[in-house]
Amino acid sequence: MVKSVDIREHALALLRMSKKFLVEDNDLDANAFILADEQYVRPIELQDEQSKIESCQKIVEEARKLHALGIITVFLARFRDFTNEQFSVEEYSWGDIAKAGGQRCILVTVSGPGIKNWAIAVPFLVRNRKVTFQKATEFDEGVDVGLFPGWSDYVTPPRVS
Repeated sequence: MVKSVDIREHALALLRMSKKFLVEDNDLDANAFILADEQYVRPIELQDEQSKIESCQKIVEEARKLHALGIITVFLARFRDFTNEQFSVEEYSWGDIAKAGGQRCILVTVSGPGIKNWAIAVPFLVRNRKVTFQKATEFDEGVDVGLFPGWSDYVTPPRVS
């Protein structure tokens, strides 16, 4: 399935599905989609910094074992300009983005061995339980929101058919 997938198009399809789920449920679970011989869906725990680090480490370990082509994440975040974002653990404190306020968005990221990180954000407003989406902002290759440190630098062994 995944050998010939266009990862960007697959991420956009997941975004379309996520928008429907948000409208239906007024919430969206944070998930990672590991693209290997098939697609594996794993939750991302975002309750606190330690939970996030542990769940993301497990996801990367699994992706490496599966020789995955990439990981797509879909989750709710505070909207900001992620262009050329270079995440720095030393400068970040858990909850910085939430504390800064701002509009919420569905954030989709793509990363993997040999892939320049890419992301798209769709800001939205909720009024009277009605979700209104705004224009999507696509962030050129190179964005890093710090979920999977070292993952994009990992060189995957060749696949045997």
